[in-house]
Amino acid sequence: MFKSYVNNEQFNLQINRFINDYYQEDDRAQADLEKMIPKLKDTHSWYEAWLNFAKKREDSKDFDLASVYYQAAEFYLATTDPNKEKMYRKYREMFYKGFHDFDYESYKIPYEDSYLPAVKLLTPGATKTLLVFGGYDSYMEEMLKMMRFMKGIDYNIIVFDGPGQGTALKNGLKFIHNWEKPISTVIDYFKLDRVSLVGASWGGYLAMRAAAFEKRIDKVVAFNIFYCGLDALKMGMSEETYQSIVQLVDRNEVDQVNSLFEQMMTHNIDLHWKITKGMENTGVATPFDLIKNFEKHTMQGFGAFINQDVLLLAGEDDQYVPISRLAQIQQELINAASITTKVFTKETGGEQHCQAGHRELAFNEMKKFL
Repeated sequence: MFKSYVNNEQFNLQINRFINDYYQEDDRAQADLEKMIPKLKDTHSWYEAWLNFAKKREDSKDFDLASVYYQAAEFYLATTDPNKEKMYRKYREMFYKGFHDFDYESYKIPYEDSYLPAVKLLTPGATKTLLVFGGYDSYMEEMLKMMRFMKGIDYNIIVFDGPGQGTALKNGLKFIHNWEKPISTVIDYFKLDRVSLVGASWGGYLAMRAAAFEKRIDKVVAFNIFYCGLDALKMGMSEETYQSIVQLVDRNEVDQVNSLFEQMMTHNIDLHWKITKGMENTGVATPFDLIKNFEKHTMQGFGAFINQDVLLLAGEDDQYVPISRLAQIQQELINAASITTKVFTKETGGEQHCQAGHRELAFNEMKKFL
């Protein structure tokens, strides 16, 4: 169940994302949360609180919880903050110490002048392969953790960080819109004939893009629907503000756009995070350049190329993707072999982005679809 802990929409989303899907019934996590919540006032206190409890859980060898807390501590840190890399390393170290859900194999898949890190989760007797990846800010390890909801299906599951994600980003591979490129590389590396895809969050767009141009994909899951990158920027803004930004971008008013965003970011934690994380992912230096980059991330123009079976998952109260996009996506998938749709509401649960707080609902739909 999605819970509101503080008076900040994104803080609530992240707490549910990191804690509620796995630890709602865990006395350790609930006791920690009770002490932490009153401390979460801004991004600095957020970092301090999660780090403090991460160290405590590491000392007590609760590596699963320590990993989650280090990930949360890292979340809002600036790219220039040396603690960001430390938190990421601790997050991954604790994760693999505490991950026992599957037998698995680790890989470094050659890609350009670097590699894509991947983990293959082994299911005895499985005859099919599922590729799983995140989006704008999720790490491979976070997706690995979610696979507990998929255990027992007739798939070996390959989870990886693509360009702009996790270790791939740390190694210099920047975020790209044409996701068929890394997907094809992974398929080639494992010598696969057919694969199914699950793309989470922004990965909902990336998965659809890959399916449009890589025909070894047979089924594609948008977890959740994600039509275009600019939607995530627009949500939370007034229509007037957004339209004024669009007009300035169209007129190439670079300095005005950058100045406007700098002003808005000073008093908006969510917008500040979106912009700074986007610049880290893509390697661009200004909000104007980020918007131009985001413009490439759109389903417009390729929906007709998707001829696979498609599962569209949507949360009615998604704070990054307007539910109105669902009908548009359905209309543009004119050649899909089949379209299965599931909308989650407050009544059913799962109404938030990627069903945060009630994640198993989404995975139940995926298992039925696959």
